[in-house]
Amino acid sequence: MTSVRPAATLLVVRDGSDGIEVAMGRRPPGGPFGDVWVFPGGAVDAEDRAAASDAENAWRLAALRETWEEVGLALTDPERTAIPVGPGSVHDRLMQMGAGFAVDRLVYLSNWVTPAFVSKRFDTRFYVVEADGPLASGEELVEVRWIPAAKAVELHDRDRFPMIFPTFSHLRYVRDFNRVSDLLTEARKLDVIPAIEPRPSERGTRTDLVVDNDPRFAP
Repeated sequence: MTSVRPAATLLVVRDGSDGIEVAMGRRPPGGPFGDVWVFPGGAVDAEDRAAASDAENAWRLAALRETWEEVGLALTDPERTAIPVGPGSVHDRLMQMGAGFAVDRLVYLSNWVTPAFVSKRFDTRFYVVEADGPLASGEELVEVRWIPAAKAVELHDRDRFPMIFPTFSHLRYVRDFNRVSDLLTEARKLDVIPAIEPRPSERGTRTDLVVDNDPRFAP
């Protein structure tokens, strides 16, 4: 049986003149997810677990660490504009500065599990946070930008902004909110967040993924 690795993704959002904007980056060409646009995120690492108070905290730390590494946003408490590069984990370096990642600012949004027919599987928690600031690409992304959620969906529909299914599904959900405060208020109301494992659906000559158990992300 294929193991399922914990991972975390963060939707960093801000209000814009054309609706809610989201921080995104484009992966380099090559590989199964090459040249697609993504939110910052990645697997929960040993350094996240070592610094965490519990499993949920490790997911949040991973989301914030990956956001700093991939798009250059350091969301810390107390606020620090930069995190020094050096040996050891970023969590230890922050502790030495008298700070830590701002885990309490994150709002848990959704839980997606890679379908069983995929060889490399993740149990990914998606969080959302309101933040602003300049973005900077790192080694894992070749381009980063703020983009209105509605614009990203429009470009994707025109085959000009490639994304994987969970990314597109979240942007389609976010675009329906006028302001970040409305999105966060709705997210905080969630009592139960179901684990979403998309299933394939045959539609004519093509196969799409669909979500059955969370109406927020249904087609």
